[in-house]
Amino acid sequence: MNWTSFLITLALGYMAYYGINLLIDLLISRKPPKADSSGDVLFFDEDVRPEIIVPADDPIPESAPALPTQAEPQPAPRTPATPTAQPEGLSGPIRSTGAVGLRELFNLAKDNLIEYTGDISYA
Repeated sequence: MNWTSFLITLALGYMAYYGINLLIDLLISRKPPKADSSGDVLFFDEDVRPEIIVPADDPIPESAPALPTQAEPQPAPRTPATPTAQPEGLSGPIRSTGAVGLRELFNLAKDNLIEYTGDISYA
């Protein structure tokens, strides 16, 4: 059996399967409705009339505090690119030689130039 005959057999199998499912669905949907189907209808008889709601004419007191005006947003303080103090939760000093692109990283790994310095703790 080659690939062409396998794919044709597979396509014919799928078409037969979905064709049978379609025919079964059509035959099931043609069944006449039951005679007691009128009991399934629900009727709600309620005497609810809409009401018009008018807001009270209470004046707003003039001594109410005015809304504060929005001042210009203060710029966030800039943090240095290299941290001077050690962040909490780190066990040792941060040492880095700079950013390396993905292509450079694979070239370094291929040339065995990546130095293994210690285990990575995931705690």
